[in-house]
Amino acid sequence: MVSLINKINSNEIKEIHISQFKDKTNKMFGFKAIGTNTTSNNFCLKMYNPKSKTKVNKTNLENNINLMNYVKICNANKWCNFALWTKRKDIIQKFFDKHTKPDNLIIVYSNPIIDKPIHKTFGYFDKVFNNVTDDNLKELQNCTGQRCIDCLRCYNKSQDIKDNIIFEKTKKQKKDSKNICESCYSHRTINFRSHTMVKPLQNNSNILTKELEEIQIPKIIDRFFRFNHHGELIS
Repeated sequence: MVSLINKINSNEIKEIHISQFKDKTNKMFGFKAIGTNTTSNNFCLKMYNPKSKTKVNKTNLENNINLMNYVKICNANKWCNFALWTKRKDIIQKFFDKHTKPDNLIIVYSNPIIDKPIHKTFGYFDKVFNNVTDDNLKELQNCTGQRCIDCLRCYNKSQDIKDNIIFEKTKKQKKDSKNICESCYSHRTINFRSHTMVKPLQNNSNILTKELEEIQIPKIIDRFFRFNHHGELIS
């Protein structure tokens, strides 16, 4: 116990930064979330610029520390529904082949390919989030800019395919881009607001790639919570 107090006093134990959305015009108004820094994540950098020589780690995915820490947070807050957005099918598959998936964790596959929707869930994914251009599949577009708190489709488990397959009209894209990541809103936002966003998001990137100590696991009082409002699983 003494050594733990000494760690706290010496700032060796770092706290996870939790973002809060209080602006009523923000899609995530009323939510809290944990994000990481997309501009230092090799997977994000490679997806943002496919021609770059950035290498993505593909080893030991079955013991991914970032995902292990999210599981710990879920297990410590069983009253809360957590939704995790990720494109890392490889990490999700290998990790949960070996570890138990919490009942209160909803995993959303963030389909990076525009106008090539996936119409059913697969593997350990509970939902699929598709991006389509303005005039495509208008009748299926069910994420139309409303606030998440007024919808909650992504935050509740359901047997109804209409609740599990989400279609959103894409935001502004690079010309002829077919991959949503090449016009990453997170990269643009972080670069534009680097003076306020980089430090807390990078802080989380650093913390979440080391196994959390019990005292670092946040206690969430909310009914719904999001992982990766900015960022992606780090390998």
